[in-house]
Amino acid sequence: MTEYRFETFEPTFSDDAPEARTAAYLQAVTAGFHGKRDEPEQVKRRVERSRADGRVFTAVYADKTPQHALDASIPVATFAHFEKTVHVGGGRLVPAHLITWVTVRPTHRRRGLLRSMMTANLVRAHSEGYPFAALTATEGSIYRRFGFGPATWYNEIELDTSPGFQLAVEPDRRLEMVDPQVLRKLGPSLYERFQKVSPGATGRQRTYVDVAAGDLDRDTGDKDRGIRAAVHYDEAGVPDGYVSYRFAGWDVKPTTIDVMDFVAVSDAAYSSLWAFLGAVDLVERVRFGYAAQESPLPWLLADPRRVTITAQEDGMWLRILDPVKALEARPYTVPGTLTLAVTDDMGFAAGVYRIESAGTGARSAEPGDGRVEKLSDDPAGKQAQDADLLLDVSELGSLFLGGADPVVLARAGRITERTPGAAICARSLFALERAPYAPNDF
Repeated sequence: MTEYRFETFEPTFSDDAPEARTAAYLQAVTAGFHGKRDEPEQVKRRVERSRADGRVFTAVYADKTPQHALDASIPVATFAHFEKTVHVGGGRLVPAHLITWVTVRPTHRRRGLLRSMMTANLVRAHSEGYPFAALTATEGSIYRRFGFGPATWYNEIELDTSPGFQLAVEPDRRLEMVDPQVLRKLGPSLYERFQKVSPGATGRQRTYVDVAAGDLDRDTGDKDRGIRAAVHYDEAGVPDGYVSYRFAGWDVKPTTIDVMDFVAVSDAAYSSLWAFLGAVDLVERVRFGYAAQESPLPWLLADPRRVTITAQEDGMWLRILDPVKALEARPYTVPGTLTLAVTDDMGFAAGVYRIESAGTGARSAEPGDGRVEKLSDDPAGKQAQDADLLLDVSELGSLFLGGADPVVLARAGRITERTPGAAICARSLFALERAPYAPNDF
C-alpha cells in the first residue's frame, strides 16, 4: 500500500531561481487545473506572486513510484493557504484564512488525502484564532462536507453596445485613458477603497494587479500587450475607479471587448466607466465575467434588455470556525434577538448561540452592536429545543454576509424554523448595506 508524506513550506528561491521543491509543487498545481507547462521565467513570476500574497504550500508525496511514473518529487496532492481581509459589512475588515490550489492527482484519489489536508489546515486556522476560513470552488459538490457554504455570487454578462446604446441618466464622464502600467500602483489603492464599501470583498492578490496592468495573460503566462485602461476622476480630480480591458480580436463576432478588471469606488465612477465601455468605437459587445449579481447596470440603461446574463456563479465560500467571534465582528442594522442551533460534523462551530442586536451597525464602523453568547456545546441538547433556527455550519456561512435568504433556505429544507417567523427575522438581522460581492477568485 502506498504511504504518503505531508510537507508544509513557504515558496522559496535558490540562486535567483525557484527552489526545486517549490517548482515541483507549482508543476503539480498547473496539472491539477489543466494548465500548460510553464517556462522557467513563468514559474519564477508565479513564485514571486505567491510570495507577495504570503501563500504557504502543503504538498503530499507518494513514498514510492513505479517505473515510468512521474518523479516522486512532484506532489500527488497540493493545498495552499494565506491571509487576506474580508469586508463583513459596515466598512469592517476582518482577517480571514483563505484556502486555494487544492488538487489531488486522479491516480491518488479516494485515499483520504483531501480530507487529511483540509482537516489539518482548518485545525490550524481555528487554533490561530481566525473567525472563518474561505475559498472559491471549481466544483460545487466538494466543500459542503467540510462546512463551507457559498456566501457571494456573481454573474457573467454581455452588454450590447451596438448603435442605439444609451444610458438612462447621463453620467459625468470624467474619464481619461491611461497607460495600463499606471494600475500597478493606482489599482491596489483604489481596490482598497472599493473593498471598504463592498461587503464580501476580499483583499486582492498580486495576480489581479498583474492582469490589470497587462503584465500577465492568464491564458499564456506572458505579458498581455492588448490591455487598455481608463480611469475615472471625482470632482476634485482624484481617481475613484478604473477599468482594464482588451479587444477580443477581429475574428470574434459581434466585435467584442473583454473586461479584465473593473473597480468603482463611487456610483459616479461605476456609471461613467460603463458609459465609456459603451462608447468604444468599432465594438458592439462588452463581456464581463465578474459582475455583481445585484448589479445596478440594467437600471443605468435606457434599454435594460441590452444586458444578458450568460452564467451565474458562486464566488466565495465561507467556513465559520468561531461563531461568537465571527458573528460579533459583523454589523447589525436592525434590533432583535435570534437563537441558532448549529450542527458541525467537524466540531468547530457546533452549539447553540444567541444573537442580541442593538441595531446600531449602520452608524458604527466598529464592532459592538451585536452581542453573541454561546448557550451550549450541544446543538441537539435541551437548550437547542428553544432555538429559533436549526441549521448546519455550511448554511451559517451562506447567511453570514446576508447573501442567502433564510426564508428560501427554510423552504428548501436547508434550515429548520422552530419559531414561526424566525426566518423572516433572520433575513432582516443578517442583511447588510449591500448584497455581498467579491469580484475575484483565489
